[in-house]
Amino acid sequence: MTDVKVLAEAESSDLPVAVLSALDSPMLEASLELAQGIFCGDLALAFNFKWARQIVDQFDIVPLPRAPGWVLGAVNVNGLIVPVVDLSSYFNSDLVPAQLLRGQRLLIGGIDAEDAENALALAFSQAPTQLEYTPRPAGDLSRFPQRLQEVCTGIATDAQARVFYEINTSQLMDALSAELSVV
Repeated sequence: MTDVKVLAEAESSDLPVAVLSALDSPMLEASLELAQGIFCGDLALAFNFKWARQIVDQFDIVPLPRAPGWVLGAVNVNGLIVPVVDLSSYFNSDLVPAQLLRGQRLLIGGIDAEDAENALALAFSQAPTQLEYTPRPAGDLSRFPQRLQEVCTGIATDAQARVFYEINTSQLMDALSAELSVV
């Protein structure tokens, strides 16, 4: 949606009609992203819809022996065994080892046929939020845990002006894999 003030200023000027049409063009809205916003502990995180595929609210989780505390276990999603991760514990390593809490749901991502080996389930609480936003830089993340800083690419804001941290899922998957390879 074009900024009304900018459009009004442009219409009152002597700009050519082609420029005015471009200001109101859908091309300006092409930068809008769609994401699933979830709450992992105190963190509001945004995952692009290209990766975030499914929300599951009923599941049976199987614990994984000798897994790090932030790995809650694994679930069967449409015949695929998917690891379940608690990102609040992963990002804040000072927290006690994670436990699945009553009412938590799972956001399933990376479950496309060509990328099924990179499927991941993220435990979250509260209701998920669909975000339609223009990506903005995250700014100074120095007050956040290092692991979050490494995978946060920007911020998204919902209709209630709540800030969600946009997560680069490729970087997240690489970071989780690197952590698991040393276990």
